[in-house]
Amino acid sequence: MSKFHVFCIIGKSGSGKGTQVELLKKKLGKTKHIINGDLFRAFIKLDNLLSKKTKKVVNSGGLPPAWLSAYLWQTEFLKPISAGTKAAIFEGTPRRIWEADILDDVSDYLFDQRSVAIYIDISDKEAKQRLLIRLVCKKCKQPVPYKLIKLNPKKCSFCGGGIEKRKDDDEQAILKRLTWFKTDVLPTVEYYKKKGRLVHVNGEQDVPLVFKELWSKLSKRLKS
Repeated sequence: MSKFHVFCIIGKSGSGKGTQVELLKKKLGKTKHIINGDLFRAFIKLDNLLSKKTKKVVNSGGLPPAWLSAYLWQTEFLKPISAGTKAAIFEGTPRRIWEADILDDVSDYLFDQRSVAIYIDISDKEAKQRLLIRLVCKKCKQPVPYKLIKLNPKKCSFCGGGIEKRKDDDEQAILKRLTWFKTDVLPTVEYYKKKGRLVHVNGEQDVPLVFKELWSKLSKRLKS
């Protein structure tokens, strides 16, 4: 893989996007990983009117404005990329067609490449089941792997931090996110499909099998 590539990992909450990104990074080598959720978590720690309002919205299970999301990831993407970096991986972005258009414009301008979307597909039923039992690290906010939840872990396997349940993982907030995914994000998935730049993966398999399918399909694209 000699060219610089731009990948987007798209999927419902609970689809395991973060887990697959970590596996993909090991395969690709040095990458620039841009996580939409992390950008927002850092932003709401700022002491200003917009950050305080956004924090209130996010903590209540609501969705922050699309223009703010686009501003945050564009700002991060345009920061200097260190030598030897093989790819940029966006986790949870783009979420709307116009964001995908912007990402393609920037990628084309900087790297003569258009973004490729990897869609980790799970049903609403599966997403709800996963989210209702989801646990995350209090410190690094990484989700606890679902197979470990049954073991009732007390510490994060990534950083050793304490474990908690996310405040916005209640049934009402989950339903709101799933509805939003259908109305806003699925059209973006279709956008990539029509452009011939979509890798569709069954996310309801065991983690190793999900990645096996992902890498099998993606590596063929990288070789072409």
